[in-house]
Amino acid sequence: MVVVCVFLASSSAAAQGREPLPWFAIDLHAASVGLPTAEGWIPVAVIGDTPLPGRAFGVSAGATAYPFKLGIMTFGFGAAVASGSGKGEALTIGVGSGSTATTIVTPVFRTKALHVIPQVSINFGHKLGWSYLSAGIGTSRINASADASPTTPQVTFPETWNQALNFGGGARWFMKRRLGAGFDVRFIKLSTRAASGDIPTARRTQMVTFSAGITLQ
Repeated sequence: MVVVCVFLASSSAAAQGREPLPWFAIDLHAASVGLPTAEGWIPVAVIGDTPLPGRAFGVSAGATAYPFKLGIMTFGFGAAVASGSGKGEALTIGVGSGSTATTIVTPVFRTKALHVIPQVSINFGHKLGWSYLSAGIGTSRINASADASPTTPQVTFPETWNQALNFGGGARWFMKRRLGAGFDVRFIKLSTRAASGDIPTARRTQMVTFSAGITLQ
């Protein structure tokens, strides 16, 4: 965050006399989406070093409006959607020794995440390039399941929406007046979830999503 702040200070100084930010910007990104692996977000107890899908390739899209400026800062209001799905691999584990030795095959875990990310941002720069910090409260839908294995049945969690705090930052640059590139680093914190019906209690957890792609203004 210190490095980001230094970059913001230098970019805002260079922005004096440049055109202000556009009225809006649209982002279309490829994304590396963080997936939850904490207790309660995956469907069964994890044995040993069972591989869990903690990250997945996905996509992200969003739009931001920039209605007013205050000093060197321009305020933005927008929302984005990021989605990704991943899976782990089965693991064969030997248990016991001698005549009591047996083998356990762990299930394949599958997790999907859909993050709805509203945010308020402060932006520093000019129309052809700016950086920003932003935060907001949105919601995330988590789908998790464990495939059947020789020792366990298939388990699927009911689909749930969960409140999620997001914060992070990024930047946008324009090689042409309307077409540019941008990136975003986003921390997403899922709130603690109480048990309800078939849905178990889940503790608070944090994920990180990285995205980069084209930006239009």
